[in-house]
Amino acid sequence: MKIRSLSAEQRDNFKNAAAAYLGFYQSINPNLSSYSHNMYSRALAYIAVENKLLDYAPKELAVELTKDILTTSDFIKIVGNDSGSNQNIRLSAFRNLVSPFKEDLKNEISTVSYETLLKLLSRKGTHIRKTILESKSQNLKTETELMQNRSWKDLQNIVKNMNVKYNQIVNKFLKTNEIPDYVTLRNILIGNLYMFNIHQKLDIPVHVILRNEYRTAHLWINDKEPPQDKNNYFWINFETNQHFIIIQKSRTTNSATNPDKIRRKFPLSQQIVNMILFIKTTFNEAADKPFFKNQIRETTIHSTEWIRIVNKIFESIAQSVTSTTIRNIYLNEIDWSKLSQEQIDYIRSQLDWSDRVKIDEIHSDNQEQVSF
Repeated sequence: MKIRSLSAEQRDNFKNAAAAYLGFYQSINPNLSSYSHNMYSRALAYIAVENKLLDYAPKELAVELTKDILTTSDFIKIVGNDSGSNQNIRLSAFRNLVSPFKEDLKNEISTVSYETLLKLLSRKGTHIRKTILESKSQNLKTETELMQNRSWKDLQNIVKNMNVKYNQIVNKFLKTNEIPDYVTLRNILIGNLYMFNIHQKLDIPVHVILRNEYRTAHLWINDKEPPQDKNNYFWINFETNQHFIIIQKSRTTNSATNPDKIRRKFPLSQQIVNMILFIKTTFNEAADKPFFKNQIRETTIHSTEWIRIVNKIFESIAQSVTSTTIRNIYLNEIDWSKLSQEQIDYIRSQLDWSDRVKIDEIHSDNQEQVSF
């Protein structure tokens, strides 16, 4: 189930339920990350909406769903018809729902039945994880084939064609003042962030290709640096005419192994700055919220939706293209043997990779596929 498939009333109910469950998860397990709190609360809200249990408090919901599982030995009300990864999230949300009500559930359904529930949960979790691993294995094969048969130029040509359309849109807007389609412009910008954020350094052209951190970036137009907080930023500085992506929240931030990676700065090309400013001006985008919005410009793009968008941009050349695919194709076309260690280190830094690969580990005379 996707939120855009819900009616307006269901959507409001979902948002209210997710907010209520967020408080529940924060109270029972404050040590979980905010990402996990939000993920579980949304998953539980979906479960409640699908099963028409929105009026149930967390304990009542835990009892009702537990009784159904024990009666049917089926988790369909929990996992629904979602993909394997979403099923795993929903199962984890349910497991964290019942955990604080252990004694209440034992009194309600008996200790023996509660132990049966735990066994069923374990069995279902194992099955879901096995399915995910099998799917990942197939995707890796697909990605390997893509990396062998498609070049960096193939990917760039797709975005070049998008840029032809972008220029047509801008010219039409300047002539007619007709408001263009937001999703089209948004996706063109996303394509350019992955393919054409290029600058010159150490006598070589270098691409900045991050993972999916662009998704939550705020727009910051100021001659002073963005605040040190948990947000990412597109920093546009008209005074210096130097523009940057500021990353303060990603998979490599707040890591004990990367204490110097709390805040990173990456160059942002003028071409991409122009696109950002055109979208901001055309749609009057607020600077205090993430820049990228969903198709109805109501909320920030969800992580799964971002992955779908990236895949759709490049779908003409492969069934599954992710930010990881893009980064690896870029890396595998570089002739590392002609680069100094300093150049290699800088390229790696512009993809926000940890210091794991040394020049002698990449290759000597033979060009090999590299995946950082």
